[in-house]
Parts: sequence; structure tokens; C-alpha cells
Amino acid sequence: MSDPLLTLGRLLMIVFVPAMLLLPLAIALAVPNRSDDAAARLALRGKLVVLAFATMMALALWLGLLLTGLRFPWSTWIAGSAWTLIIPLWALLAMPILRLKSAAHAGDPLPYGTVRTASLVNRERQNPVTGWMWTVATLVCLAGPVAVAVRGLWPFAGDPAVDSIDRTQWLIFLGATLLGPLELLVLPVILRAMLVAPEPMDAAGSPELAAMYARERRRRVLGLFWLVGTAGPAFLGVLFALVTWFPASGGGWGLVGGVGGTLLGVLGATFGISMSAERARIAEFRTRLEQSTAR
Repeated sequence: MSDPLLTLGRLLMIVFVPAMLLLPLAIALAVPNRSDDAAARLALRGKLVVLAFATMMALALWLGLLLTGLRFPWSTWIAGSAWTLIIPLWALLAMPILRLKSAAHAGDPLPYGTVRTASLVNRERQNPVTGWMWTVATLVCLAGPVAVAVRGLWPFAGDPAVDSIDRTQWLIFLGATLLGPLELLVLPVILRAMLVAPEPMDAAGSPELAAMYARERRRRVLGLFWLVGTAGPAFLGVLFALVTWFPASGGGWGLVGGVGGTLLGVLGATFGISMSAERARIAEFRTRLEQSTAR
């Protein structure tokens, strides 16, 4: 592995991680809000402040890990994985803002004191994530920690001083791979919130509008599940296991992590943007239905 490639990999991670962390805030700010309701604007402003604060905290954590890496190399690896914080930033903070803004963009009053019709179906029973999917996600999330943990059963370097450093790094990577199972524990709560999110209907209760909501909901839930429950943990688990078992190739694994993380981050951002666009189309369709009913 040549030095220019290693340098490129490091630069890629330095640029990629903050770009991914800033993406939810940038998209939330870029989407216009055309609501004239003062309460709605105030509520959106508060949500944006929370998102901005959480983004700054994520950036501060990444920068702290990066600077710590000047003394402890293992910290650089953790810093390179900080881009995964885009998942809670997007799903928990940015998406609610985009849903409210897309409703206002389509001319629909935001739900502050507005009476609307809605379906009374228990959508929690319509969860598209089946049992075998959870089994796959569980196995994937546990594979990384197990692969890293097994390394501790073998001796490290012969030198006691070096052995202490290697064992400390091993413990750090083991803790990092445990983020996958932790994400899996939180994922059902996130999916449930997505399933029960308000889906305002037109006055006539259009079946076509309900079907559009169902398709969008299914794609959104399954997409987030596979990204957060399998793709992210699988990538991090494989990467940390390789670094733990073959530390001599650390520079090469850094390049692999940079390129793979970039591709995974771009995939997640593309998915989020497409879901926001689809939700905006649904809001526009609902507005047309209501306008045609009012005539």
C-alpha cells in the first residue's frame, strides 16, 4: 500500500465524517418553510435549534477523538466511525422537521390547532420487519463483537509493554463493536415511532392516498432497518475485526474504512433524501384531493 493512498484515505475520512454529520442539518435548513402560522414557525425553529445543538455535539466528539488520535492511534479509528451518528441525527431530529416543512411546502396547514381526518388502523400491526429479518440483524450485530472478543483468547506481543498497549486497543475496539447490538436495542423504538407517525388524510379518506402512505411507510421502515440494523453494524464489525486480527495492515484498513464508510454514508443520505421527496409528493397529492373536494 503506497503512502499517497494512505494519505488519501486519511484525508477522505477527515472530510467525510464532518460532511455526513452536517448533512441532516444542511438538508433541514435547505427545505423551505412556507407556513404563515406563527406557532408552527416557532415549533420548527425550536426543532432546528435542537438539531443544530446535537450536530455540534457530534462534531465536538469527532474532533476530540481525532485529536486524541495524535497520542493514541486507536482513537483515530473510533473517530473514523463517528459518521454513524448521522443515523440518530437524521431519523430522530431531521426527519420530523422535514415532515413538517413538506406539509407547509404543499400548502397544507401544519397540525397546530387544525382538525384533520386520519385512519384509525393500528399500524404497529403492519410492521414490514418480520421475525427472520430480526434474526439476520441479530446475528450480524453479534458477529463483530464475537470476532473481536475471540482475539483476546490469543496472546498479543511478547514484550509486556507492547502487550499492554495491544490489549488496551483490543478492549477499545471491542467496545466500539458493541455499538451494533446497542443500536439494535434502540431500533425497535425508532421503527415504532415511524409506524405511528401522523398520516393526515383528505376529508373523503381516499384509498389511493392511504395506499401511497402505506408504500412510503414500508420503504422507509425497511430501508432504515437494513441500513441501521445490518449494513452499518456489518461494516463496522468486519472493519474492527480485521484491524484487531491484522494490526500490521492498519494503514490499508484505514483506506478501506474511509472508502466503505463514504459509500455507506452516501447510500444512507440518498435514501433519506428520496424518502423526504416521496413524502412531499404525498403532501402535494393530498392538497390536490382537498382542493378538488372543496370545489
